[in-house]
Amino acid sequence: MTVEKLIKRNNELRSELNRENEAFYSDFLIYARTTNWLKDEQAVEEQLLAILQDILEAQKDGQSAADYFGTDPKHVADSLLKSLPIKVSSFFSLIFYAFFGYLAITFIPSISVPGKVIDLGDYMLSGAYLTVGACFVTWLMGEAIYAFKRNPLQKWLKYIFSFIIAVAFLFPAFAINVWVKTPIRSTFDGWIGIATIVVMLIVLGIYQKISRFDKIINRPIFYYIVFQAIVGITSRLPFFENQIATKNGKLLLAGILVIGLLVFWLFSWRTLQKMKNDNEK
Repeated sequence: MTVEKLIKRNNELRSELNRENEAFYSDFLIYARTTNWLKDEQAVEEQLLAILQDILEAQKDGQSAADYFGTDPKHVADSLLKSLPIKVSSFFSLIFYAFFGYLAITFIPSISVPGKVIDLGDYMLSGAYLTVGACFVTWLMGEAIYAFKRNPLQKWLKYIFSFIIAVAFLFPAFAINVWVKTPIRSTFDGWIGIATIVVMLIVLGIYQKISRFDKIINRPIFYYIVFQAIVGITSRLPFFENQIATKNGKLLLAGILVIGLLVFWLFSWRTLQKMKNDNEK
């Protein structure tokens, strides 16, 4: 089976776990997926599916996952996964998905308004930092799963701890965007801007097509990017470009962007509600 089919099958079988075993296996699964990026992803998912099937068999015999695997699931996970083959391309694939996802979400909307000076070097620095930082934070979350179980914290302390990590992670990216200036800058006006947006849209379409379902940009964000791209292309066409240069044209463009943002928020809210309802079924 492909990685996508393995993940889909895993999701289907997890619904058969009782509450106790679901909690045990969910921790096990998150830990394995977030701390083994250099391992062959196919082999990791095959191992996770095999472990899930073992837990289901034990559950049928009245044995819990904790009893079956012992009191140190982290040690069990490390022992089972350390023998899996290393595949560096899996890690670089993850880096590509994270970096391009950042550029798609931030770069196209930023050039939707013509005449704006874009600091390309700033985007590259921010993207590189956030990609590496996201990988580190994800790994840290995986490690924290069993660390918190060995040393339980009050819920409010976990919230404070998570908030501190989030601020520490995001502040450097904010600082880069606000204070760092590079000489690699452009305005992307006229046909150059249109060509840039079209190329980015083509690459984004290919990205969505070839990416696995768990790595694609979700629909609300994807549609918002496409909306911003259409606005960016339209506003650079000769007739509309002259109209937007006027005061009324700028107000109209601002209004269109605000409406698009409101629709994006509404669509995102409905998507989250649907996901919540599906999880409760």
